[in-house]
Amino acid sequence: MDLSWSKALFEPAGVAVFGASAQRLKAGNVLLANLTAPEAGFKGRVIAVHPTAQAIAGVGAVRSLAESGCDADLALIATPPATVPGILADCAKAGIRVAVVVSGGFAEADEGGQRLQAAVLESARSHGIRLIGPNCFGAVNTGVGLNASIGIGLPRRGGISLVTQSGAYGMAAFARSEATGCGFAKIVSVGNKLDIDETDVLAYLANDDDTRVIAMLLESFSDGRRFFELARTVTPIKPVVVLKTGRGRAAQRAASSHTAALADDWRVAEAALRQAGVRVVYDGETLIDVAEALDRSGPAADRRVGVITNSGGVGVELVDLLEREGFEVPALTEPTREALLPFLPPLASAANPIDVTTDWARFPEAYGMGVRLLSTGGEVGAIVVVLVQRAAQQQALIDRLIEEIHAARQRCERIPVFVCWIASAGAEFCIRRLHEAAIPCFRSAKRTARTMAHCRSRLGVQAAPPPTLPKPQDDGSSGWLSMAEALETIRHAGLPLARFGLCGSVAEAAASARELGYPVVLKADRPGLLHKTEARAVWLGIADEDELRAAWTDFDSRLGSGGSVVQEQMPDGVELAVGGYRDAGFGPVVLFGIGGTWIEVLRDFALRLAPLGRADACAMMDELRLRTVLDGVRGSPGVDRQNLAQLLVRVSIWFRQSSWVEEFDFNPVIAGERELSIVDVRIKVRTE
Repeated sequence: MDLSWSKALFEPAGVAVFGASAQRLKAGNVLLANLTAPEAGFKGRVIAVHPTAQAIAGVGAVRSLAESGCDADLALIATPPATVPGILADCAKAGIRVAVVVSGGFAEADEGGQRLQAAVLESARSHGIRLIGPNCFGAVNTGVGLNASIGIGLPRRGGISLVTQSGAYGMAAFARSEATGCGFAKIVSVGNKLDIDETDVLAYLANDDDTRVIAMLLESFSDGRRFFELARTVTPIKPVVVLKTGRGRAAQRAASSHTAALADDWRVAEAALRQAGVRVVYDGETLIDVAEALDRSGPAADRRVGVITNSGGVGVELVDLLEREGFEVPALTEPTREALLPFLPPLASAANPIDVTTDWARFPEAYGMGVRLLSTGGEVGAIVVVLVQRAAQQQALIDRLIEEIHAARQRCERIPVFVCWIASAGAEFCIRRLHEAAIPCFRSAKRTARTMAHCRSRLGVQAAPPPTLPKPQDDGSSGWLSMAEALETIRHAGLPLARFGLCGSVAEAAASARELGYPVVLKADRPGLLHKTEARAVWLGIADEDELRAAWTDFDSRLGSGGSVVQEQMPDGVELAVGGYRDAGFGPVVLFGIGGTWIEVLRDFALRLAPLGRADACAMMDELRLRTVLDGVRGSPGVDRQNLAQLLVRVSIWFRQSSWVEEFDFNPVIAGERELSIVDVRIKVRTE
């Protein structure tokens, strides 16, 4: 991936500001002020571009970069949108490599703006200039004191890099840094993503030594599959946290398969992100909370949490919330409790949570030793210190906590410590001290538990390479294969399919039934007949030839004459569904869930991008609300999960390789204690 643009954007030797202005609060004025602020310390050259002025706000001005011979490699453009194509031509003559178009009024505005945006892209490409934006906040690199944005001031330096489509969230990062000391390495707003997009920036940040955590707020994906493939290589190295907006249900697809009807755009994006190891959050506050916690304390090694509190009620509330998020708050071992007791008041509890009660004079020692013993004992993977009112106001306690936490970090003990802060405004001095000591603090039990849940360790997965499979012919009309063609396709692919016979007459059906052995199932196969249950085109449990002939006659009278499929009647088992469709952005998507006739009512399913690895398949099973049915309920046998995982992997590989398939449904798949059988198949052929 070409990242040659990154140095000009984040470490420019010279910056030219188009639309530079002496009028306060105009974008061009803010850009100049940010670039030249003494406290920022940017050492590159700053050039104001203005048609008449010789200097603006103490910065030398030129009418044209090309005419002046000024040296710069980054342009910031804050001029009326119609002027941008011409400005890019001037930039090219002066050797500008990257332009950040802050100006709005392009594709986000109207059709005229869309045409203008196309003209901007054509101008940039013809002149070899890379673009950020348009309609964007700008870019920041705290490492060199560069604030090439319209955010006022410069955030503190730290390990978080923020990529956002929203300028407001770029500015929110400035405010958060001021409030909590949260530190940023890079901030970049991609705006309309006309050229450089979120995947390009992710590729750069993955190799940026200053970036420890990548936080992203995205309204859309330029190329979802490209982002997914890159993200799954980044997340094992650096945490990636994403807030994807636009969770409302997308416009209903013109799709006949259950899979395409159930898998709306948001669920596909969320499934792809999680599959890639991304930490998915649902609001902007949590995005920065999680990024800050990961940067300051790192991920929680496991689900075991130790809690120290001076309020039994808040401690119990926090435990409930942690357990709801999948954590455990285990009882401490006897040696740990015995070691704690000398430092606790007589009525305190050395269990977990550790309740230090209201003996205020002993707070520093009790909390301090609690943190020390929990961080060294190996019994928990994370610690939560609850500070309620009196504890939050005690400076000696705050000093002791900072001392113990820093000592643990110096000993390289990777046990993150989180502070749950519940106090009045009079204790703000103390929380500021915790922030300055790089200790993550959250102002409620709910916010603490939510952040910690996103800070758990993630594991990446890999999928097997796909084999080569054949391509059948489509039916030449709707794109859906006939039932006979679909069944033959799956049989040829080697997937576990209930035995069947294709029959053009009742005599052939009777012969097939004798070969398969009664009881059997008869299914009508007619052009355009997709939803057989609604059409009463399936006759189950046929016990003999007389019943078979009666079923055939019924189909002919109601559905018109035609062929049918005779299939073996499978033993009872769990009815599951496996399906897939090709998403416009993310490519082949696989669905697994509870199947049968209630699939769209229960809506109990999981999604992943194909191909799957075994870990993906097992995770899909665990996501189902009704996952307990896979293990057997009320005496019924469970499903062979290993066998089921293998089926999901094989189906996903088949689908990824079978580029001619647009959608497919296997519903139901009958899962028993030892065997799996695909019973019904629908396949739609791509018409592109």
